[in-house]
This record gives sequence, C-alpha cells and structure tokens, in this order.
Amino acid sequence: MSYLRFTPDEYRTIAGLCRRLRLGRQHRPGFKRLLVQALASVAPELGKRLARLRRSELGLLYNQFQERIGPGPGASANTGPRHDFTPAELQTVLDACVTPPSPVRFVRPFKHVLVELFAESAPELAQKLAHMSGHQFERLYEQACEQQRRGSA
Repeated sequence: MSYLRFTPDEYRTIAGLCRRLRLGRQHRPGFKRLLVQALASVAPELGKRLARLRRSELGLLYNQFQERIGPGPGASANTGPRHDFTPAELQTVLDACVTPPSPVRFVRPFKHVLVELFAESAPELAQKLAHMSGHQFERLYEQACEQQRRGSA
C-alpha cells in the first residue's frame, strides 16, 4: 500500500494483525478502532498514524483487507476465496487497471482481459485474478481508480 506510505514491515504488521484478529469481518469504524488498539502494544507509532487516517485513506486500507480476509458472516457464498497479493502484485494490478489501452466500460469482463495479459508474464498473478469474484475485482478496480484520482489531484 505505497499510496498510504507504509513500509513493507508496517504492511506485514498490519496484515498479520488483520488476519489474527479477523478484522476483515468488522464494519469500517470497528476495523479502525480495533486495529489502532491492537497496534498500541505492537507498534504504537504506526497505531497513531492509522488513527489519523482520513476516511478515504481508511477506505483503501479497509478494502484491501476485506479482499485478503474474505467475506464476513452472512456474505454470499459466491464471493470466492481470499486473495493474498504481494504488495508488488497488488501495485501491478492497480497500475494495469488505470492504464488500459481503451476506456473500461464494464469492469467484470476487464478482469478476464487482465488474466490473459498476465498469463505468460506472471502466471501466479493471473491465477489469483482468475479466482477473484466479480465483486472482489470491482472493489479492486475502484481502489485503483480512487488511488489514481488522489495522485492526480
């Protein structure tokens, strides 16, 4: 999550806490509160930084870990398995989402274009994308667009 300026170690700390505490199943305010509390004993400075995140920044972080941890109770069974993109893979996908050769009208079919694009050069990434549900990919695409809007503003 280079957009939020986390180091790889900070990202791993956050990801580990989210998995261990199953924070991906929390609503957004609960996610932030519980994550900040958990970081207070492990990485207090990182916890303070997270406490100061704006709503849009928190949304990016929240959406990222919703993808990684998976749906909460009562979620549709067709939302698919969790997807553990490495930070580099995630950035590659986000970059590909905002630099297509033509405008993207329909997001879900665009996922299949990316799977084909990465099939030879990054087969593991292509496989992870292929296993994402349409809803998960839409959220990832929205995250990429939001990141681009923030970067160009």
